Amino acid sequence: MGLSSCKKSSIVEASPDPLAISPPSETVEYDLKLVVLGSSSAFGTGCTPIDSSWVNRFKAQFKRIEVVNLAANGYSTYYALPSDYFTPFRPKPDTFRNVTKALSLSPNLVLISFPTNDVASDFTDEEIINNYSKIVSILNEAKIDYLIFSTQPRDFSAAGKRTRLKSLNDKLQSIYASHYYDFFGEIATPSYNIKSDLAAGDGIHLNNKGHRLIFNGLVKNVKIKSFLKL
Repeated sequence: MGLSSCKKSSIVEASPDPLAISPPSETVEYDLKLVVLGSSSAFGTGCTPIDSSWVNRFKAQFKRIEVVNLAANGYSTYYALPSDYFTPFRPKPDTFRNVTKALSLSPNLVLISFPTNDVASDFTDEEIINNYSKIVSILNEAKIDYLIFSTQPRDFSAAGKRTRLKSLNDKLQSIYASHYYDFFGEIATPSYNIKSDLAAGDGIHLNNKGHRLIFNGLVKNVKIKSFLKL
């Protein structure tokens, strides 16, 4: 999903380095590091305040874990590909927000969340799955664990696109199994729109309640519980 709205075009300017900020006044010793790759859903769009997003809830709940959120507006899986990867007529990897950048931060776990923008951009299931495969391959080579997040319903006017989000979700879940966190059914109507009580109102994003649902399921996830040593 996009940070604000998701455009048909897949061209988004690469973002400035999100880590180029002033250091905190106090040094914090963290036990573990988690890096998030994704689009605006992972960034927290739809939440008011943004502290209610599932990523920021995680930060607040587990203060001994360093969370680096590299998610950005409008991003698809192409932006998260390794820095040396190039596909003609497709977005180039964002070297400040891709899997190569994530690995440079020496994470213990990487969360990957690209719920709808690939389908919105009319990328095929084959290329989307291929992109996930390339991202995961890099993580596997580095022996870094990962969790891929579910696709999400989106209020596309075309029923076929809404159905694609469900079918893509099923395909990814079958491929990644225990590395996949599926919550599609909890937030989708029978026609694969966003449930009204979970919708932020733009047809794309979830509201505070929706993000809380994702967070509550996340902390119960077997891989996350292992990461947290619970």
